[in-house]
Amino acid sequence: MSNYKLEQAEKDLFAVYQVIYADADMEMWYDWNTRLNDTTFTDQCFWLMYNNEKIGGAIINNQTVMFPFLVAPFSDRTVFWKALSSCCDEIRHVNGVLQKDIDILLTLGYSIDVTRQVMCCPADASITAKLPAGFSLQNLNEELDRKKIAKVMMEGYKGGIDYKVYGTPDEDEVLKDVEYLLKVYKYRNLSIVLLDEEKEIAGLCIAGISKNMPLGFAEIGDMCVVPKHRNKRLAEYMLKYIRASASEHTQVVKLCVTVGNHAEALYRKVGFYPGPRFANMSKEI
Repeated sequence: MSNYKLEQAEKDLFAVYQVIYADADMEMWYDWNTRLNDTTFTDQCFWLMYNNEKIGGAIINNQTVMFPFLVAPFSDRTVFWKALSSCCDEIRHVNGVLQKDIDILLTLGYSIDVTRQVMCCPADASITAKLPAGFSLQNLNEELDRKKIAKVMMEGYKGGIDYKVYGTPDEDEVLKDVEYLLKVYKYRNLSIVLLDEEKEIAGLCIAGISKNMPLGFAEIGDMCVVPKHRNKRLAEYMLKYIRASASEHTQVVKLCVTVGNHAEALYRKVGFYPGPRFANMSKEI
């Protein structure tokens, strides 16, 4: 494939091409400027050229390809990936792979690490849910013991797909994640916990609006129910509660789910709509 080459792109023009030709709004931003900003964090933007004509592009940084796209009228995705690989033979990771490209990359020696998708729903004050008997609701704020929250999350996620995919973190790692999310959502914290009759945490939902969140969307960062309190509709209640309470501040609630997580069916049930699925893939060099 000697007629193919990479040529560094000016990142603002690259962003315009990427948004138009990416063929998917994976983050479900619904906004032109927000999607442009997704790619402007780096100047490692490249055109894939054929006989001095643009046929595609990608961000290539630290052996990782991100935001790949083909430029119309070129449409052969197999040729695109083979040419990109031939021009940069040290690629180990490809992030944000659309379903139509997965089989192609599998034939080139890549394997799927994880498949994810963003889901959105309208924030709506008319959404109602009845708190199951024997439980009470409390805001998750600075007064709650962070270590206790971390332990509840470890118990709630134990055996789940995220721990299988990413590995089981230790308590310190979970504690850091909790503190990070609560710091991010401090601008508009919507997080809650559900307590059982013994005033122990039965479930929790860490959610809110970041000051830097595009369009002011709300986001659910983490949600879990401890095993002994599952199948009591606690998760359904928390999701509906967040949808209703967020409506005072925003129009949309977002989350991201690992494909294969049983919670996806619940998200759909309470009104979350899925965006396109995308995979992160890698190979040994």
